[in-house]
Amino acid sequence: MSRGSRSAKSKQKTLLQLFHPLLVCWSGKGDMPLLTRVEPVDTRLPELKGNALPSAFYINELLIKLLHRHDVHEDIFGLYQDTLYLLADQQKLENHLRLFEKQLLQFLGFGLNLVVDADSGDAVREGHQYNYFIEHGPVLAAETHSESRQLLINGESLLAFENDDLGNTGVRKEIKSLMRFVLAHYLEGKPLKSRELFR
Repeated sequence: MSRGSRSAKSKQKTLLQLFHPLLVCWSGKGDMPLLTRVEPVDTRLPELKGNALPSAFYINELLIKLLHRHDVHEDIFGLYQDTLYLLADQQKLENHLRLFEKQLLQFLGFGLNLVVDADSGDAVREGHQYNYFIEHGPVLAAETHSESRQLLINGESLLAFENDDLGNTGVRKEIKSLMRFVLAHYLEGKPLKSRELFR
């Protein structure tokens, strides 16, 4: 919301649209400063059609709930802007969302360990299953207690995700479960309302 932009005569009103990259200037302090200047950054706009639109709302909600207000995150803004344009590729929506989630956690200092057994130090291997522990990493399933409630995931899925390779349907399914498991921890129980838009 910006003061003065709701007027029918306001030039800012046509520019202040969701998902439109803008250069803005403001004055004042607090949560409601005065918006003094608005300029479009790019004449191209993201093509958010079909499931791309709820996907964009989803990444917006993730950012709002995971970032601290007023902190500057230039790398994350670049990631966000690039992802909005990538969402135009409807056939790879899930791939782009998973890679956005992975890079976002990396920028926030919560990068995932996908390649090393967190207990033994051995390389993650295909053909083996691992329990994934938050802020620790994968541990060979045979070496964890059977009553463990940690997420179970195949080594090939971890390695594929490390290489940004989500072309396999089975891998995508496992990585989606992994990211929901990890993000639930960092969201501290806060629900994501945007997920309801996919139903």
